[in-house]
Amino acid sequence: MTTAGLPARRHRLDPHLAVSYALAAVCLVLLGTTTSRGFDPDRILGLLGNQAALGIVALGQTLVLLVRGLDLSVGSVISLSTVVTAAVMDGNPDRIAVAVAATVALGAVVGLANGLLVAYAGIAPLLVTLAVGTIVQGATYVYTNGQPRGGIAGGFRGLADDRIAGTPLPWSLLLWLGVWGIVALTLYRTVAGRRYYAVGANPRAAWLSGVPTTRHSVVAYIASGVLASVAGLHLAAYTGSPSLTVGTSYTLMSIAAAVIGGVALTGGGGGPTGTFAGVLVLVFLGTVLETMDVPAAVQLIVQGGVVIVMMLVNRRLDPARRSRA
Repeated sequence: MTTAGLPARRHRLDPHLAVSYALAAVCLVLLGTTTSRGFDPDRILGLLGNQAALGIVALGQTLVLLVRGLDLSVGSVISLSTVVTAAVMDGNPDRIAVAVAATVALGAVVGLANGLLVAYAGIAPLLVTLAVGTIVQGATYVYTNGQPRGGIAGGFRGLADDRIAGTPLPWSLLLWLGVWGIVALTLYRTVAGRRYYAVGANPRAAWLSGVPTTRHSVVAYIASGVLASVAGLHLAAYTGSPSLTVGTSYTLMSIAAAVIGGVALTGGGGGPTGTFAGVLVLVFLGTVLETMDVPAAVQLIVQGGVVIVMMLVNRRLDPARRSRA
């Protein structure tokens, strides 16, 4: 196996990142000028900590998009994760480790199913993940009979509620940043990361270079399932209870965050640094709209408009994306 033909990641100012972070800065200014305590660091850190689930699941979505995939099952996995966490934990602090392990394992299994069907059965990612997500959602309702049971241990809730001693940094934000660091380090600093970009940019060329393209696609889906389950763990801690629908909005929001951050839907472009900016945009913009009492339907219109504009901007900045689309 050789990696000689793999493209090296160049360290230069990426115009996609520049646009994404400029938009995030604009949204931050809007937040600071239209809301009370808008520039208060404690408040901003709190907002980001509360949205750690979005940041984490968006990283998983990014990995899948990089290899020309798509994961529409993450919302169902998140909801299932809150249900399984509560059922296994049942309010007992001694069962936290078992609950976490069971939840993450389920996420990995769902991701494995997605990956095998996409990479080896050759079914379109949209159809596979939509179907798998529907199955997971149905299985969750069957398992609970429509009424989730169990409870979240008080100590586990500290993952979402508490801040690191002596600092304004929430534990949930640290969790998000830790996951981001692992994903970024893998993609930017390892041979495996270069291979993911190669698979997305040109699967055939990557295969001819000796890259096991199907294996990388499967691993990307497994990672997406695992990170969706971690996001579910955070939401279980944040809400303090299981929910059959809590993950519904995260499917499209995770895609939106990646797209706003410059991740190419055609694969091989973008990364976790841009996705982080995309999450900032959604968090800051959403907070501004909620503070201004903008109706939920109008908020969706605004967010959708931002995604479309950023897709057009990204295509304009990168002619190669237009040729692959």
